[in-house]
Amino acid sequence: MHEEHRRGLLRVLAPTLGAAVALAVAFLLAPAMGTDLAAQQARAEFFAAHGWAPVDFGWYGGVGQFGYSLLTAPLGSLIGMRVLGALAAVAASVLFGWLLWRTGVRRPLAGALLGVLVFAANLASGRITFAVGLALALAALCAAADAGSGWRRRGRIVAVFGLGALATWASPVAGLFAGLAGAALLLTGPVRAGFRSWRPDAHWPQALALCLGPVLALAPMALLFGNGGRQPFTAESMKIHVALAVLVAVVVPPRWLAVRIGAALTVVLLLGAFYLPSPIGSNALRLPMLFTIPVLAALVGFGRVRPALLLVAVFWWQPFVVTGDLGRAGSPESRPSFHRPLVEELARREPGRVEVVPLRDHWESVYAAAQVPLARGWERQVDTDRNALFYRDVLSPQDYVTWLRANAVTYVAIAPGSVPDRYARTESALVLAGLPELRPVWQNDTWRLYEVTDAQPLVSVPAELARSDRGGVTVRVPARADVLVRVHWSRWLSVRGPGACLAPGPEGWTELRVTTPGEFRLTSSLRPGPAC
Repeated sequence: MHEEHRRGLLRVLAPTLGAAVALAVAFLLAPAMGTDLAAQQARAEFFAAHGWAPVDFGWYGGVGQFGYSLLTAPLGSLIGMRVLGALAAVAASVLFGWLLWRTGVRRPLAGALLGVLVFAANLASGRITFAVGLALALAALCAAADAGSGWRRRGRIVAVFGLGALATWASPVAGLFAGLAGAALLLTGPVRAGFRSWRPDAHWPQALALCLGPVLALAPMALLFGNGGRQPFTAESMKIHVALAVLVAVVVPPRWLAVRIGAALTVVLLLGAFYLPSPIGSNALRLPMLFTIPVLAALVGFGRVRPALLLVAVFWWQPFVVTGDLGRAGSPESRPSFHRPLVEELARREPGRVEVVPLRDHWESVYAAAQVPLARGWERQVDTDRNALFYRDVLSPQDYVTWLRANAVTYVAIAPGSVPDRYARTESALVLAGLPELRPVWQNDTWRLYEVTDAQPLVSVPAELARSDRGGVTVRVPARADVLVRVHWSRWLSVRGPGACLAPGPEGWTELRVTTPGEFRLTSSLRPGPAC
């Protein structure tokens, strides 16, 4: 019996591992692709240059680097983000295949191979952080799949809790999904037996650990490092993915009650993410988007619905964003050479904040931000929070110019021949149409650069901006003064220089108070201060 089980496991895992490795290698050999890859690469490069500094001054006038992930930037800085993503996709594929085999589904190999495809598609979209978190969440679910006894059982409970916490620290979205799976497992027993007559079984502690690990990990992460904001979520996307979750709940056989409960909880998650503005938003749809097809292939019997027809219908109905990401692989905008002329031109000019009209895949947030501070970057939740005007139906020239001056933007750059981000189309049209407050100062075949007239300085008089980069802001102050530095206030800010301290300033900016003249460096640290 043991040999038969081993062979059955190998029949699932061997082809799964082979397919996952093949697609991971193809991803590594392919040119850069994916809407989200730029954000992942920028964070890894920031960590490589500045270590555990909590604030990235190159984006949004200062934004926390750990609100997005505690783990992936350090790991990506060591081995490269694409390698990290490839390893995570392979691990997730094998873990998902093992989970299907362990739970005794009807077609584990079919589900596992389709899992390989959707995990590779996630990789092609550049969601490295989520891929790492997903692999850890699946590891937690695998650890919860066997109750065990004695020390083995207690060890599994600790492993489930720890892996759920790590999944959350890698990707809060993946941690949320792990917690949802734990909730589904917790509810399975009471729903099956009836809430009044139910008693905790051997699997209950693991399910509870799977719920609590993400919750207890997320709370301090959000309180200490959270960036807040709101992730947009369209009604059309919500309806499609609610329908997918309902489909799973309806057609999966009653034997798989935990899956059906999980699908019902997914509906609740999607509705909550749509109606309650939060950083989750459209990220909630990743659960049905990734797992609907593999789960249906693995669980649905021929007697109920023909799986092949069902899968074709679901695949056709589901928005398959990866095709667009694959089509833009290796685009000119993803190369450093595309941005180099702009960066070199800005280096010849006075230091100041730059608004680069966001490109479709946001590679300016990597290559331009490495040299000049950007007014924006690539974290949608922060953008909707701090720059809400770009998400309204109408963007007037007056509102745009007011925003430029309020955010101490000195230059605006645009690549006229490149496709902008969907929320930057109106901004792009305004800039290209010409505004009297934007004075053309340079252009080449790819870029146009404008200077903002009457721009508000990044530091108030009598101070002078000496340097501004991703690591911080250097200011020269000729005499005792209170200087407004237009960097968003954070509890993690620190300052170096004689007789200097920091305090929250008006409009969310930072106030630097100095008692003696000199040069002062505003940075960030896990040991911040001095505070005034």
